[in-house]
Amino acid sequence: MTPSEILISACHTIARQSGRETIDTWIKASSLFCEVSGNPLADFVAAEEVLNEDGQSAITIASTIASESFEWQQERLAFSSILRLTNLTGLAALRFTAAWLAFNMNDHEACIAECEKIDDHGYHVHGLMGQAYLESGQPVQAINCFHIALAMNERDAAIWFQLAKAAYVMGDLGQAWQSLESCAALVGPSAEIAVLQCAVACGTCEGGLEGSAERREKALRAIRQIYAQEANKGLLLVYASKLAIFSGSEQRFIEEIGEFHEFGDKKAAVDASIASADISEVLKLLQKKGWYRGAACLLSVLTNEPPRGQVKKTSTDEPGGPASA
Repeated sequence: MTPSEILISACHTIARQSGRETIDTWIKASSLFCEVSGNPLADFVAAEEVLNEDGQSAITIASTIASESFEWQQERLAFSSILRLTNLTGLAALRFTAAWLAFNMNDHEACIAECEKIDDHGYHVHGLMGQAYLESGQPVQAINCFHIALAMNERDAAIWFQLAKAAYVMGDLGQAWQSLESCAALVGPSAEIAVLQCAVACGTCEGGLEGSAERREKALRAIRQIYAQEANKGLLLVYASKLAIFSGSEQRFIEEIGEFHEFGDKKAAVDASIASADISEVLKLLQKKGWYRGAACLLSVLTNEPPRGQVKKTSTDEPGGPASA
């Protein structure tokens, strides 16, 4: 078999396989291809042309192998095989897949190195490189990458969110907030966006910066909007409580946190999520301020029980039921 035929046969076989078999087939075939090919780029392109006629693509299969390799703990073998093929062919699409694999293996230096080797730096390359810089503790370089990526495609919500994270790390709360606004405008409300909005709003309030009241209110609204549908309600309540502390009074705190009772039976009781949420920090802040009624209100929401002295409301569609008794 020629090198091209080896690759074509492997891709046809993988199309009929599933699970770890596909990864084993790819690794063996790509290794054999690299060993016997005298002109890897020409042989790969020839194979890709034949595969395209059948609606297949070796590049797409390599990307699928990369993503599925984590499930079977074969990501390092997949990375080595794809990187070897990349270095022999010089194909940018394969190198991006290798960089993506490196990033998801937490090898951020390798990810950056592979991204830098790609001549055609599309927005997705700058976005991935920015994430690698951010995760490796280099937020300035990350911000530069994100700005370049967004100049190429300003409708990528994920890059706006990553820019917000990098700006927040740098203490640039204005840019962080604006980036979150752009992100939310593209994808709508989400827990991830709401939590970072709360963190930025808290930082703005702590610093007494301009727009703190507006950001606080908007972040609280974002949490209320998604609270009923989210599983990790404890985490959301931690951030809502931190924001409510900046309301200025215990009564206002109680009113803002008490609004979460309005979800009533439409929400499940907060259970295991409180264990992972750092609610103790908020309770200590409330105790320090002497807001004991506020602490009681917060705990009542966390346990989905009405504050002491109040009866929990129930509802029914039938006349004469508990609600009308």
